[in-house]
Amino acid sequence: MKLKKFAKLRPGALIAIGVCLGRGAQADTVIDFNTAPGPVNATVDQALGDYVTASSDGVTVTGFGTPNIGLTWSAVGEGDTGWEYYNDSVWSAIQLNDSTVGSSHRLTFTPNSASARVVVKSFSFHPYYNSTERFSYNVSVLAGTNLLSGPTLVSFLSNAAKHPVSINATGAIGQTLKLRISRVASNLGASEVEGDPYDIAVDDITFAQLPASVLPIGPQVVSVTPADDATGVAANSYSYLASITNGATTPVASSIKLKLDGVLVSPPATVTSVGDLTNVSYTATSLLASGSTHVYTLTYADNLAVNYTNETVFTVISYAVLPGAYALPPGSGIVPGFTYRSVAVNQDTTNVLASSVARAKAQLAGTLIDVSTGAPFTNTASLGTNADGSFSQDTVLNFSDFATSQGDFPDDLQFPGLEAGPYDWFSTEALLYLDLPAGYYRLGVNSDDGFEFNALAPQGVPGAPIRLGIFDNGRGASDTLFDFLVQTSGVYSFQLIYFENQGSASCELFSVSLPAGTKTLVNDPATLSAIKSYRVLRPHLTRIARSGSNAVIDWAYGTPPFQLQFKNNLTNAVWTDVGGPTSARTATTPLLPGNGFFRVYGK
Repeated sequence: MKLKKFAKLRPGALIAIGVCLGRGAQADTVIDFNTAPGPVNATVDQALGDYVTASSDGVTVTGFGTPNIGLTWSAVGEGDTGWEYYNDSVWSAIQLNDSTVGSSHRLTFTPNSASARVVVKSFSFHPYYNSTERFSYNVSVLAGTNLLSGPTLVSFLSNAAKHPVSINATGAIGQTLKLRISRVASNLGASEVEGDPYDIAVDDITFAQLPASVLPIGPQVVSVTPADDATGVAANSYSYLASITNGATTPVASSIKLKLDGVLVSPPATVTSVGDLTNVSYTATSLLASGSTHVYTLTYADNLAVNYTNETVFTVISYAVLPGAYALPPGSGIVPGFTYRSVAVNQDTTNVLASSVARAKAQLAGTLIDVSTGAPFTNTASLGTNADGSFSQDTVLNFSDFATSQGDFPDDLQFPGLEAGPYDWFSTEALLYLDLPAGYYRLGVNSDDGFEFNALAPQGVPGAPIRLGIFDNGRGASDTLFDFLVQTSGVYSFQLIYFENQGSASCELFSVSLPAGTKTLVNDPATLSAIKSYRVLRPHLTRIARSGSNAVIDWAYGTPPFQLQFKNNLTNAVWTDVGGPTSARTATTPLLPGNGFFRVYGK
């Protein structure tokens, strides 16, 4: 994580006096970070602000405090989106780390008593620099999926000073509230730029408890799966598990009910007890819609007949549905493996190429321009023996530039067509045919740098590539997971485009079991459950059309020489050759009276 530089600051911006709302005579808890509760760039301690009765590092209590309110710090966004401590000469605040447009930081306030209410009062935004950066956020308070406040658009120009936001949202008795701070695109003025996602923090988070008295602690949900605000949840793997711990009172098992989107789950949730824990579980059976948001609502009563509610909101990963027309018949695969083609530039080039899939596609197509010559780059990678210059690979896709273990799996191989690394500015294409029974799948690519994974229409079938997964930038060896649904069993065609910029290079293709999360290389011969990949398929008839008194028959796939055969009754045991062996993928034969059946086979 980068530290902030002071070079852009104006002298007057080194000390910023903010406005904190809801203070003074109020009985408030204020998370003000005035004393550093942790080192710079350390992830916020989940205990920060929990059940506060007195001031401590980073927290100031005015009056009674919030002894029955617990906090949960969470965020949704890029890999390092989160809350981080930051206390230096400019900030005594909590950084909205990697606060990109589309990301969201959330702070959840949970009463541990069914008699307590949460009041979310205010906070301040605090940009780091005095600059032309503009930041824009939608600020909301939610109870489950219900909006209590907002979304309120807050937009401000960076000036290294605090920008207060007043909320004043009060929850119902026992109700959990969630403050959601979501970055949105700014309406930029002249000379303004979108604020850097690391140049923004919040401060003076002010909240309170009603009534102002210490209340008995009731039974509480201490863990839940899926986690609240979980994203990327598999559409077929969203089973529920929660644990309720005893408080001053205990939950009554017969009162426990679980709803999904307001409807009681069927069959009912299973309730078991172990020591002080009551566990509630439900096994999901249906398939949820791509990208949809859902809520589990758990309700229960304690032995004093006090009612409790716990809500968990989760979002399903966006997944593609492969058309049935993209399927070739099951069992079409003949030769295991895949083909792999590499294209590279001269290693002494002074060009700095784009870190993008678009660059990779141009490089693979031979249209990437060398700006020093004005002509396309010459491919310096070795060519394979296949007609398109690709290599035939028999097992798994697990490559690195030094053939050393990188990513998730050992036993890496050298990229086909490239000398032992390091090798920079190259792109590759893998073509695979995967045999997939109908079902829901999660695949993953671990890459350094980027990739695109597409489903392709079979030869002779119209249809555009369907992008399933992509990482369109540079990175170290990291995973990108993606899901899709197969409705028709069969063999499907896929393309994996990969590109390397500079430094180390690696690429792996694997499947992920659900819900266990076990990763397995596609076509791993040592694993029976591995998805099978093929590089050669049986010939497949794509068209039979009449042309005058003849029939024109076309086919795809297979390896020549081919032989076309005919019979007029499927009960006949013998097929008759039509013409001789051919390397073509089409044949013309006279039409005969009655029914006729054709087949073609290859080498």
